[in-house]
Amino acid sequence: MTALYAIHGRNDLDYKDGWVVLTEGIGHNPNDRNGGDYSGLRQTPIVRLNNGYGRAGTIPHPDHYDAFAQRVQNYVKASRGCSRWIIGNEMNHAQERPDGRPILPREYARCFNWCRDAIYALPDHERDEVLVGAVAPYNNQTAYPGNESGDWIQYFGDIQRHISGCDGFSIHAYAREQTPESVASDDKMGAPFSAYHNGFRCYRDWLDAIAPEHRGKPVYITEFNAMGPWRDVDTGFVVAAYREAYAWNEAHPDRPISCLALYRWQYDQWTIKDKPLVIRDFMNAVALGLTWPPDEPEPPEDNRLALLEIQVAQLEARVRQLEATAAGTLDRMEAAGLMLAGTS
Repeated sequence: MTALYAIHGRNDLDYKDGWVVLTEGIGHNPNDRNGGDYSGLRQTPIVRLNNGYGRAGTIPHPDHYDAFAQRVQNYVKASRGCSRWIIGNEMNHAQERPDGRPILPREYARCFNWCRDAIYALPDHERDEVLVGAVAPYNNQTAYPGNESGDWIQYFGDIQRHISGCDGFSIHAYAREQTPESVASDDKMGAPFSAYHNGFRCYRDWLDAIAPEHRGKPVYITEFNAMGPWRDVDTGFVVAAYREAYAWNEAHPDRPISCLALYRWQYDQWTIKDKPLVIRDFMNAVALGLTWPPDEPEPPEDNRLALLEIQVAQLEARVRQLEATAAGTLDRMEAAGLMLAGTS
């Protein structure tokens, strides 16, 4: 059981059993063997591995996918304290393209497959979670044959059709206003995307688009805010978002949300480090103690003893059954031996 609470970026908040989302630009030099140390963090890390930022591209040009996969392997091998890795970020967004070259779903899938295989080839990393990078919601900048409208949900689905496997997904979901009402809004986009939510509930569009073979795998909302910079107010917006995520999990245990990360602690216009009322809203959510799977209360002491006695009795009965089976087998073996002796 892990709490749903998460912050994007190293922070000094005390939220128990939650998550921290980190991002690293590691390049694609196959001879670079540096890594990161995540062993001293208060929360469980989810680390996003990017080739770089801006024109460097979240993943490199296709000519360098093999070098990037080697760099990913080197980084994971040299790192400590992490077992969850996101490959790339918002691949359909123009600002994430290497030298302005669009990243098509088939290309991202090829890069992802190589990186996942490279991580799995490492001793002690065979059970790591290698997560599909988040696709940018409300963004139609990457069109291609068969998806001329740049449909972001189709882009997400096309990635799934080309990957050889995955261990879960990173998704992004943003509200339009910093209010509880905005969290619960069912407003839809304009044509031709009128089937999709125009706000935080776009997370439902992502979850509905997960292919059947991947349902049940963890889904991490690694960026959440109200689109524009945070206002330093406590409207209950953050509390409402965590209640929404938990309610979804209760209703859809086949497609649970594993965390919801506020974007972000510091470094850009969405900084919350200097906004005490936003932090208070977050800590009020933490006080709810929302985990998934939900915490189950320990039975009273006398009930635990009674359960233990039942388990002991069941084990003793099973031992007696096995002894009887063994004795019967020996009797049959003996009888068979006598029969064979009589015919020799």
